Amino acid sequence: MTPSLAPAGSPGPPPGGVDQAPVTGMLLALCAAIFAVEVAVSRGLAITSDAELRLGASYALATIGEARWETIVTACFVHGSVVHLAINLFVLWQSGPLVERLVGSARFAPLVLLSGAFGYAVSVVARWVSHSGEFSVGASGMISAVVVAAFVVGYRMQGWRGRLTRAMAWWIGFLIFVTVLANLLGSRPDNAAHLGGAIAGGVIASAWKRGAAHSAQATRVVLVACLGTVAACVAVLSVREATSPFASMLVQQRQQYTMEAVGEGRCRDAHEGLRAVERLRGPMESLRKPVEMTCGHVEER
Repeated sequence: MTPSLAPAGSPGPPPGGVDQAPVTGMLLALCAAIFAVEVAVSRGLAITSDAELRLGASYALATIGEARWETIVTACFVHGSVVHLAINLFVLWQSGPLVERLVGSARFAPLVLLSGAFGYAVSVVARWVSHSGEFSVGASGMISAVVVAAFVVGYRMQGWRGRLTRAMAWWIGFLIFVTVLANLLGSRPDNAAHLGGAIAGGVIASAWKRGAAHSAQATRVVLVACLGTVAACVAVLSVREATSPFASMLVQQRQQYTMEAVGEGRCRDAHEGLRAVERLRGPMESLRKPVEMTCGHVEER
């Protein structure tokens, strides 16, 4: 049987590390591996927007305009810099094993997957409403969920003065400090994703039933389902990247592509470019007019 939520008054969690925390270990390895691919695509440690978008960044305009919902999962594993990756992996390495060992991998895996996706879903809605053309990446929403879940578990086990509760309160304070500092320095972190992930983590951890445990077989089923979900999202992302020239383009890049096509007389490309822009921004007469003057009327699809 996998570990269950420990009874009140039990001792604190074991020291950090990924022994007996396979999901945490897999997350650390996956984020590091994807960053290595980003470095290869960017041809250096200065990660390009093209690399981030190709590997699954959450771009709200495309997520809603083109139903790119797979990116609310894939964005959790993409990072924008070495510092971004290092901070996230350090916090995950510190907090992940604590939660996973206490509640079991069968609870921990859905926690990180659902909370990370929910965080980016909140981010997508916030950016769509504000008409933001920015995209975002990183495991911060997922990690916020883990830290808040650990705090909830600590409180349920040991109360407000418990060692785990106080340790996780410190980590929550640290994450808030880093987020505020990043905002002050102009880094523009995705606050909505952080908040959404934290809320989801707290709600999920609060719903865990004390004393319940998963069998080894049930744990395998849950882990396979979670891994399959991530694999399916990656597959969809790969198909889109292979079949659409606009999959990794921001709206500004699509506009530039369209105008270049008009200037070079590539009317089919100009029509497709205009459609690609309007899927994200809606009707754009300022772009439609030069396209239709040169290449004729563009039919809606």
